[in-house]
Formats: sequence, structure tokens, C-alpha cells
Amino acid sequence: MKAEQTKGYLMIFIAGTLWSTIGVFIKILQGLGAESGTIAFLRIATGVIPLGLVLLFMGGTRLFRIDKKGLAVCMAIGFLSQALFNIAYAEAVVHVGMATGAVLLYTSPIFVSIMSVIFFKEKMTLLKVSAIAINIAGCVLTVTGGNFSAVQFSVYGVGMGVLAGFCYSLMTILGTVTSSYNPLTIMFYGFAFGALALSVFSEPWGNLSEAASPALLLAGLLYALIPTIGAYFFYMKGLAHHLETSKVPVVASVETVFAALIGILAFEESMNVVKFIGVVLVVVSIAMRSGLFAAEEKAV
Repeated sequence: MKAEQTKGYLMIFIAGTLWSTIGVFIKILQGLGAESGTIAFLRIATGVIPLGLVLLFMGGTRLFRIDKKGLAVCMAIGFLSQALFNIAYAEAVVHVGMATGAVLLYTSPIFVSIMSVIFFKEKMTLLKVSAIAINIAGCVLTVTGGNFSAVQFSVYGVGMGVLAGFCYSLMTILGTVTSSYNPLTIMFYGFAFGALALSVFSEPWGNLSEAASPALLLAGLLYALIPTIGAYFFYMKGLAHHLETSKVPVVASVETVFAALIGILAFEESMNVVKFIGVVLVVVSIAMRSGLFAAEEKAV
């Protein structure tokens, strides 16, 4: 593996660790009176202003310039990978529960692999298929802890969960397409379009006026800076290092491992044998797709 790619995968890994703090901020914001639609809106909307200030500081109006292709991709990122993803995932949680919704979200590596073959002509290898299967199994076991009694079924809810997984996977594909652009510029316009869509469909204004407080504003700003701007910056920078697209979501799934550890250490969540096995499987799958297994890959 080239040093440039190693650096890129390291950035994806860092993005995953930052994303693992999402649950912490959701719990804090819920405790401050914010509803799920408001939380989704705050995450995206409060990131737009800091990003705009950073762009002005770094390059003035120059960094706000973007061609039609870039703007079109930013619209897709904002409307699909931000707004529709949040709406679909929230609907899935409502209709099939949090455990099932989380499990369905981890279908995203499958979508990334399929689209990587179609759009980027990547080969589907036995090692790749094995790593994806192990990764999904690990994520499912880590999320559920082996307790599948909470897994529910609803055609609409399952459909929304799979749609959320697809929208989540589009971030990798669209991020690869825009790898030649400044990642901060892409993030700014992507967040702006996402915030616009969420302001209409999640209708956060009533809840925001009720829950508004300095503590909510501070928590919302930190939510935007750490697992949103920070995570997406490393993610987009990582994608610019000519990575194998199908490897990216597997490496980023380290988010599941760190989220489980945060839950255990900060919120006294239990760690049973099944959840531990899930964590191990996720780590093994990341090692498989990060070049630590040097076996020759053959197309299937």
C-alpha cells in the first residue's frame, strides 16, 4: 500500500472515531429538550456558519467559488446524504426500533461495494466480500449484543432503514467524485443544502423556540464542530488520497467500536461476550481491508 493511501485510510479512521461521539451529543441535546428532527437540523445547520467563517479566513471569497458540477454534487450530498438520510433513519427508528434501524444502516458497505464496481470499475474479490460480511456481522453483534428480541419488522420501517443505509453509502461515492475540490468548500455547500431541506421537512422551529438556551446552543455548536465538521473534514481529505472506495466504509466502521466503548465507560452500558465478539469482528474486518492481510486478492 502506498504511503499516500495509508495516510488517507488513517484520516478515514480518525473520522470514524469522531463520529463515535454522536451518541454522546444526542443524549445531551435530548436532555436539554431537543427532539430528533431538531437534533438532526442542529448538527447540519450550526456547522454552516463556522465553515463559512473558516473559508473566509483561509481564502476570502475564492474558496466559495465552485463550478456547476461541484454544486450539483453538493446538492446531492445535502439533500440525499444529509437530509434524506436523517429523515429515513428517524422513520426507521420510529417504525422498527433503534436496534433494527441501526442494523439496517450497516447495509451501507454493500451499496458502496456495488456502486464501486459499477462507477469506479473496482474488482469484487473474495477478500473484499469476506471483509464486508465480517464487518456487517460485527456491527450487528456490537449494536444488539446478541439480543435480537428488540429487532422488529415492518415493510415501511425496513424500507426506510435500507434507504438510510443507501443514502449513507452515497456520501462515500459522492465524496470520491468531489475529491479534486477543496473539502471545506464541498462541506459548506453540502451542509447548506442539507440544512435547507431539513428546515422544511423536519420542522425544527417550534421545538427550537421551546428548548432554546445557552446550554443548547453550546451543545449544538460542539455537535457541529466535533462529529460533523471535524469528522467530515478528515473523511473528505481521506477520500482525496486515491483510496479503494469499497474499503472506506469498512475502515470508518471503527465508529461502532468506539461508540460501544464510550457507552460502556461513560454511560455504564453492559459489555457481554457477544458484543465483545462483535467488536473483535469489526477490528478484524478493518485489518483485512487495510492491507494487514497480504494475501493476493482474486476477483469473484
